[in-house]
Order: sequence, then C-alpha cells, then structure tokens
Amino acid sequence: MSSAMQQRLFSTLLIFTLGIGVAGAQQPPSGDKGTIVKCLESETAGFGGQCIGIVADPCIKKAEGSQTDVKDKSACAARELAIWNSLLADALKQVKAGGFADVIKGVASSQTAWSQSMKALCPVFNKLEPGMLDGGAEYCSLQETARRALILRRVGEAVNEH
Repeated sequence: MSSAMQQRLFSTLLIFTLGIGVAGAQQPPSGDKGTIVKCLESETAGFGGQCIGIVADPCIKKAEGSQTDVKDKSACAARELAIWNSLLADALKQVKAGGFADVIKGVASSQTAWSQSMKALCPVFNKLEPGMLDGGAEYCSLQETARRALILRRVGEAVNEH
C-alpha cells in the first residue's frame, strides 16, 4: 500500500471514528475532559481503565429514579463518550505521527473491524431491559471507545518514544 493510500485510509478512518456515537450527543462541560485527563495522568492510573465512567457514572447515579431516567442516563453516557472520541482521535494522530508505516496500516485496518463490531454490538443494549446497562447503547459505546482510546494511546506512546 502506497504512502498516499495509507494517508487517505488513515484520514478517512479518523473522520469516521470521530462520528461514531457523537451524532446528537451534547457537548460535554469543559471540565469533564479535564477530569478524565487528570485521572489518566495520575500515578495510579496504570492503563487508565479506572478513569472510564468517571464522568458518566455519577451523572447516571444522579438520574436514577427520575421520570426520564433512561433518556437521562443515555445522555450522561453520551457526554463522556464525546470526550473519549476526542481522546481516541488524539491517539490516532499520535500513532500516525510515529511514522511507522506497518503500525499505521495495522491500526487503520483494525479500526475498521473495531468500528463494525461496536456498531453491531452496542445497539443491542437498547433492546434489553433498561437496567441491564444504564445508558444503553451510549454506555456500551463509551466503554468500547474508551478502551480503544487507551490501547491506541499506548501504541502512540510506543512509536513516539525516541
């Protein structure tokens, strides 16, 4: 695959990734991204998994029992999902900046499979009992996107070490 083709594929996937789960999502309060970034930068963050849900979970708990709790919980998840989409885009840019053609190609190819998997799996949660996963498809997308962002952050860090 030529460098120009890789560039186009990677750019297309980046644009596609930014659109996943964001349609109709509210813009998160500015402090929300800072909360997640601060968590990720903490000495105890490790991989960063404990930072997933740090914004959505308290919001979901607060929405519990309201007449619109299903809708409100989904909105809570969408609020954090927007942040993880941004962090995923940053991670993809960092991978690309590393300049390793085989790594860029592998990540671009895996993005297609990942996005297809998420688009097939997450809507299932809107067809189940609402209590099965508070926030439904949006929370599933939040979980999937956050984990993807975290793993690609590691790849980006590795290819930009030196």
